[in-house]
Amino acid sequence: MSKNAGAAVPAWMVTFADLMALMMTFFVLLYSFSSIDEQKYRMIAASMAKGFGSVLVQAKAPKAVAPGPPAMIPSPMNQASRPRTPTRRPQVSQQNEELKQQLQQSLESEIAEGIIAVETTGNSVVIRFPEEIAFPPGSDEISDEIDPILERVAEALKDTPGTIMISGHTDDRPIHSAKFRSNWELSTDRAVEVIHRLQKIGKIDPKRLTAVGYGDTRPLVPNDSPENRARNRRVEIAVVQDQG
Repeated sequence: MSKNAGAAVPAWMVTFADLMALMMTFFVLLYSFSSIDEQKYRMIAASMAKGFGSVLVQAKAPKAVAPGPPAMIPSPMNQASRPRTPTRRPQVSQQNEELKQQLQQSLESEIAEGIIAVETTGNSVVIRFPEEIAFPPGSDEISDEIDPILERVAEALKDTPGTIMISGHTDDRPIHSAKFRSNWELSTDRAVEVIHRLQKIGKIDPKRLTAVGYGDTRPLVPNDSPENRARNRRVEIAVVQDQG
């Protein structure tokens, strides 16, 4: 009876069973390699050896490695997605210091009188004009008294690298007039007027000039007193260097 039953089994079944066993062995090996755990590998190999012989035991277990968190494993994807910390080039800092000293020499009298201020901020050199020097209150009509100062500023900036950004700033008191609906328009128009005056002087390439109005969004000090509000009403000329 058993002989007849054995004869009824197709011959390909033996090959198929061997193939399935090999495939199972292959995937178990893949799993053990991916986990890179020597102890786990030996346990799986010993278990498989009971069913498939000693072939698996003869395989050398991979060296245990502690990969750490995924973010610590170097890979092209991790390196591409990891934000790079911008590094400030030494030459940018040196250029800014040299430009600051040049402006301080050209505007020495105005700085001594407290009319304007020159400072370095990040990758920029900033020339700061208070409102009373450049504009009447609530107006974008630039004062002629600022022309000699802008002449010296233009002379100092004409050959320097970087973008020249003129920004207008106000205090927190709202303005609403026939000409200005808000401090945004007032601050922007003041920045544009300074650009027009610099273009009239003609020493700076217009392609380097940019105008922006910040309204009351970037105060220097809290708007909690008349003195502080006066400090916040200003126009700034910033030479912004590319850090690369």
